[in-house]
Amino acid sequence: MNEALGQWLLNRKLNIGYGLFSPPGLAFSGTPGQSVRDILREQALADAVAVHIAAQGEFASSLARVADVRARLAGQPALAWALQPKPRIAARAREAPGLLRQAGAVLPAFVGVFLWPLLLVILPLAAWLAWPTRHGTSAAILSILLFLVLVFAATALALVGSYIAFRRGEDADWISDAAPTLDQSKAMFARENAHGYAHNHMMSHTVRKPGMIRAVTLRLAFMVIAKLTALNPRPGFLGDIGTIHFARWITLPGTRDLIFFSNFGGSWESYLEDFITRAHAGLTGVWSNSIGFPRTRNLFQDGATDGERFKRFARQSMTYTPFWFSAYPTLTTSNIRTNALIRRGLHSETEVEAVEWLSLFGSSPRPAGKLDTPQIQSIVFGGLGFKPEGRLLTVRLGEDQAANRTWLRELMPDIAFNDGRYIKDDAVVTLALTPSGLSRLGLPDQALESFPVAFRLGMRGEGRAHILGDDPHASQWWWDAEPVEAALLVYGDDCSAVERQVSAIREALKACGSIVNQIDLTTVGEKLVDRKEPFGFVDGVSQPAIRGTYRGLRNADPIHLVEPGEILLGYPDNRGTIPPGPSMDARYDPTMMLPITSSDAGFTETIKSNPRSIGLNGSFLVIRQLEQDQKGFWDYCEKQAHAFAKFFPEPAICDAEFIAAKMIGRWTDGSSLVRNPYMSATKLKVLYGTSEGGATMREKARPADASATPVETGDRAAPPATRAPKPDNDFLFGTEDPQGLRCPYGAHVRRANPRDSLSPGSMEQVEINNRHRILRIGRGFAAEGDRQAGLMFMCLNADIERQFEFIQQTWMGSVKFHGLDKEADPIAVTGEAGRNGFTIPVRTGPVSLEPLPRFVTLRGGGYFFVPGRQLLRYLAHEALP
Repeated sequence: MNEALGQWLLNRKLNIGYGLFSPPGLAFSGTPGQSVRDILREQALADAVAVHIAAQGEFASSLARVADVRARLAGQPALAWALQPKPRIAARAREAPGLLRQAGAVLPAFVGVFLWPLLLVILPLAAWLAWPTRHGTSAAILSILLFLVLVFAATALALVGSYIAFRRGEDADWISDAAPTLDQSKAMFARENAHGYAHNHMMSHTVRKPGMIRAVTLRLAFMVIAKLTALNPRPGFLGDIGTIHFARWITLPGTRDLIFFSNFGGSWESYLEDFITRAHAGLTGVWSNSIGFPRTRNLFQDGATDGERFKRFARQSMTYTPFWFSAYPTLTTSNIRTNALIRRGLHSETEVEAVEWLSLFGSSPRPAGKLDTPQIQSIVFGGLGFKPEGRLLTVRLGEDQAANRTWLRELMPDIAFNDGRYIKDDAVVTLALTPSGLSRLGLPDQALESFPVAFRLGMRGEGRAHILGDDPHASQWWWDAEPVEAALLVYGDDCSAVERQVSAIREALKACGSIVNQIDLTTVGEKLVDRKEPFGFVDGVSQPAIRGTYRGLRNADPIHLVEPGEILLGYPDNRGTIPPGPSMDARYDPTMMLPITSSDAGFTETIKSNPRSIGLNGSFLVIRQLEQDQKGFWDYCEKQAHAFAKFFPEPAICDAEFIAAKMIGRWTDGSSLVRNPYMSATKLKVLYGTSEGGATMREKARPADASATPVETGDRAAPPATRAPKPDNDFLFGTEDPQGLRCPYGAHVRRANPRDSLSPGSMEQVEINNRHRILRIGRGFAAEGDRQAGLMFMCLNADIERQFEFIQQTWMGSVKFHGLDKEADPIAVTGEAGRNGFTIPVRTGPVSLEPLPRFVTLRGGGYFFVPGRQLLRYLAHEALP
């Protein structure tokens, strides 16, 4: 009976397609390349492996857990088949295809499917025209060319005419608003979501619109869907929909009856909503050829986007199915794909793969943008301000790589990884390496060459002084003139904890190197308002928030949110791509300690020969020790306030802080000039409403000559006195202060992060701006002897040239920034460029301050790389090749 039924079905098999002689139709599988046998076997395997994992004890690594599972399966004959590698899946592009690639797939198919009958006309006539006995050679060639031009012109006219007729038909099509009858609905509801199945089944019957044009456009829609679906980087997905098990479009031979049936995960409502939101163009392209479908344009537009009308049409066209078969009724397509990954992941060969494989049980593989926090040094998650005491060490290593690696192995337990909120030690270490440091720890030269040029040249390398605005002949460089191999940041709960940690580092270094520079950092205040740099301004107010970190997940304003790849290597950046990072040949990592460069392969590739990623979870650290002339800065501001007070009317108070705030772009308490144009939020709260002897304190604070005719600086109304004095940062310069009347164009904070200033109101400009953000993690250092206090500027970024150097050169160092002329950043440029002065815009014209002296001097620094845990483990390994 089964054989007879099977033969009966085979005899009635329809070879559907979109060719001119095939019954129009299209078939789609959500689990391509997987047979029912494989799906059922892999489900049994996944169940068994889950039991093994639940029974496991502690292991030294995730890779050891995978090895234990393999050993257990080897002893189970019914599951030992899984230890044989599954055939490799053909590689697909990992990004959605662009318009050019889509056109390259569709247009040749269109010509081959629909225009080939032209050849039946062109070839015989061309042969006739070219017949040598009829014409001479030149005349024959000319005749053929003229004929081809006429044929193509006629074809173009025919296509244009057909399109015009088609569009008129679309505009005139009848639209059905019919709803299913109550009996129809009852019959379908009785069979949907039944028996606890993980998926449902639907069948729809519609009638194709009459006419030759609709016969062709139906085939055209099937062709476009087939070609574009084949380009999808995720096999088994129709657009973004991944819940379909099977789907079929079939036109019954000799009729205009169009049948659609599908097995899909979830409910019918969710299935239709997915199509309306994610794949409405394809659905419209096919069903718009049916009588009664919602109004469409150009075959693929509108239609299904009219959601409620479309669902009514779909439901009314449905007919219940008396019976349907599912070989795996409890599995969704997601289950099936996960089970396939479990089988492939049994052959994991690296720790990264093993971790991701274990995440398949009750979770899912880590998305490309999800931070692998245990592999990232804690400094990346913030400046570790909860460890208030700190010291910066620079280290010189010897040429004995074995001794250097021994030192690194001893240091590893003290290096802080993961979100710093979980740190329990009283002192922790951040390790950053120079190119020579990586080399002396055993990284091959071939790997070093893959690092960016700016990092390899260093902060004092060829051309860097010109880019950074530094003095290339600085005679008072405090740091040791010879290169170092590492920088260590030691942060602790108190000074004694830091000293103990430094002593341990010094003792361990005796066998391989020495501490060269040792700089105590100032104590970090508990609150942001207490964290002030030597000029007295709250520091660290404006920071990017990395998506996926605690701050990024909590309440960061979207204008400050950046993707992980802007700060960390190996993650998607703001453009959605993962930039190429440092890597090395597989032969230098025979024990497979490092991740492969294509870590998103999904267990589908043989990885032993793949290049290794050495930059993953790392970041580049810029350190600049900046001495600050506090007295010179405030003396200058006091002098300018006395000279120019008459230009700034009430309610502004033109004192030294006012001039300083105009140059910095914030008040000393961290409140912004954009939101507080006349005085700081703190001063506003103190002064307004408080009087002595009939005069307000604000009036007493005004300079004596401030009674001269004022020039407006902006809105005259004072902000409410109840505003809390706190730093603010969620504003846009271009939107709120497009003329620079509150925060001058040349102010330090406006240069460092212009936001939309260069194109007011443009969020696209904000996105461009965010490609240059840096994560600042600096701390101050105290005065010592004749050396003044200053800022140990430190920042993290994924691309030194695109981020730190771009900001320093194009925004801060440029004397033409934002239309200005002959003035650079008033404090951040340490060389001689831009010493001409500073411009404060007012409504009647600019106020130009006197030429600025140098307030900040560069005394030391360099470019370093903060490695992820895996690279540090590799470098600390006892036996590198």
